[in-house]
Amino acid sequence: MQATRRAVFGMGAGLALSSPALAQGTAPFPSRPIRFVVPFAPAGGSDIVARLLVEELAPRLGQPLVVENRPGQAASVGAAHVAQQPPDGYTILICTPGVQMTNPFLYSNLPYDAERGFTPIVHIAYLPNILVVHPSLPARSVAEFVAHARANPDRLSFSSTGPGSSSHLAMELFMSMSGTRMTHVPYRSSGQALTDLMAGRVDASLDSFAAMIPAVRAGSLRVLGISTERPLEDHPEIPAIAATLPGYEGTTLLYMVGPAGIPAPIVQRLNTAFNEVLALPRIRERFREMGMAASGGTPEELAQVIAEGRTKWRGVIERANVKLD
Repeated sequence: MQATRRAVFGMGAGLALSSPALAQGTAPFPSRPIRFVVPFAPAGGSDIVARLLVEELAPRLGQPLVVENRPGQAASVGAAHVAQQPPDGYTILICTPGVQMTNPFLYSNLPYDAERGFTPIVHIAYLPNILVVHPSLPARSVAEFVAHARANPDRLSFSSTGPGSSSHLAMELFMSMSGTRMTHVPYRSSGQALTDLMAGRVDASLDSFAAMIPAVRAGSLRVLGISTERPLEDHPEIPAIAATLPGYEGTTLLYMVGPAGIPAPIVQRLNTAFNEVLALPRIRERFREMGMAASGGTPEELAQVIAEGRTKWRGVIERANVKLD
């Protein structure tokens, strides 16, 4: 599949840091442009983040980064393309949990090996969901919402951005941990769900902070809690759902991988550059404006996040009996 869109950013080779050579006589990495694959359409959240990062990565790596959009089949098209590339560090993929943590359990046949087909590089950001309700609902806290839902099994409805999406699975986890049952109403986008939420045609949602918070500020929705383990630094007024349901965490994330088998020196080179960019105040501030929290860390830490996420979301999917084939 041809890339639907690509953008090339400047080299800034004069500012490049020293980079490791894999073996005597080989060129140091990187010695040519790096392809940065986004498995979603242009102008979406992952695409915006990718283009924001490459502007800062290019001068640190001393080579251009070419953003390629390869959308389709719940990110499977882009993921499969990257998994099939040589493990040389010149093709990398920005991921959401679907690529490795949920798609393997939602679809019976994926065109890539979700568990062994990729090399972890770096965790980029957390994207919290918030629990919101229509103001007509008699609940002003997570505890009150749980009590109301328990007293009215299957009578409340919740929206999502589609079966198997982050917003759907976050609420399935919520219902499992709270002992509640609600009716799932899937939409194609957060915008469509938001319209019906504000109109009172749907009672609740556990959806993207960035998508829902403007309606909260306008008074059209009431926010009850956030899906992170602790309240956000910039929004301490929104309590963590985990304060009522200990251990609850329903936050999505963005991270970088490459094909399986990338040599450790190349992985470290990329990881170092990403961590430097993620530590920049202007990047962290831009992420906060987008409703995200910048992360970072080692490839080993990311590998653990992925492994734990696979176990967690597999359980949620199996208990809810969600299948998309």
